[in-house]
Amino acid sequence: MITKMELAPFSPYICKPTNETRQAIARQVMDPSDAHTDQIIEGFIQIIAMEGPTLSSRLFILYAKKGGIVKLTAHAAKRFFQALRKATLAHQISMEMDMDVKGAAALLWLPSMKRVQLREYGNRGFDDIPASELGEVMFELAAESTDEKHQLYLNIAEFYGLSHLPKNAETRLDAVYEAYLG
Repeated sequence: MITKMELAPFSPYICKPTNETRQAIARQVMDPSDAHTDQIIEGFIQIIAMEGPTLSSRLFILYAKKGGIVKLTAHAAKRFFQALRKATLAHQISMEMDMDVKGAAALLWLPSMKRVQLREYGNRGFDDIPASELGEVMFELAAESTDEKHQLYLNIAEFYGLSHLPKNAETRLDAVYEAYLG
């Protein structure tokens, strides 16, 4: 496969929970005051600055992990959505819906960023790659060859440095294929 596309490095957001971050995020989740909502937004902006554009599902999980929350609870997700809504209304974070075969997810980026950024696979899961990024890669690779859909999917895996497609990746790729090339 020959391609002119280059991948930017993927810089994962890494933060180990401490007693201080556990207490702070527990307060942020439990107290709906504006001050605590603003603290959540600041954390979101830090993560998006490192990993963006990113999906809301990944953002929420990374922020929860920072506070030692192993599983994202419904209450925590509600608070995170409230903070995200406030941030988007204030134009601190840009958002659009991303196609997700598992449910709703939002593509998030900072206003200073490009909406689509081709990046290395890094420590992301295949489901963490925004559909817009997959669509851009798919569009470029499809333009370079007349291969069938399955071969195109294998070329995408190769492009990201994967030896094979992850389990269940074809369902997501089928949705992206339909949206971008169908």
